[in-house]
Amino acid sequence: MTLLPVFVGLVVGWVALRGLLAHPLLPLWVRTSVFWTVPLGAVTWVMIMVADDPFLFPDTDPCPWEPLEEGVIGGGRVSGVSTPFPPRAYCQWEDGTVHDLAPGAVFVFWVLFAMTVAPLAAGLWHVLRDPESFLSRAPVVERPVVRDRDAV
Repeated sequence: MTLLPVFVGLVVGWVALRGLLAHPLLPLWVRTSVFWTVPLGAVTWVMIMVADDPFLFPDTDPCPWEPLEEGVIGGGRVSGVSTPFPPRAYCQWEDGTVHDLAPGAVFVFWVLFAMTVAPLAAGLWHVLRDPESFLSRAPVVERPVVRDRDAV
């Protein structure tokens, strides 16, 4: 059942992208902004998801097992937590203290998310208002008229 929403999302996204690229009133930089905001948003999302992982040096763990000073950050054992959507990475101690790890990256993600969704919504709206713009039209090629020399 998980595959159905993914398939529907891909089809709606494809229709929205086609409608966005066919939109006559939007400038070119708005129509092509989706092609750079989606990869940057994906990179930002990955940075948020790995923010709680000590992937290179375990000594530089962003969620230290021992608090730096007792009572300053939190007490007890700590664990790094990442939530995929909405993206958030934080350290959570046993006593309930929470420390966000990448608040700047979360802000950048939401800005890029809005810069992706707004143009795609405009493209979807354009397709819903003018469905014929969604259909691809093959360019008409005019062929030269060949006259029979013997008929003249």
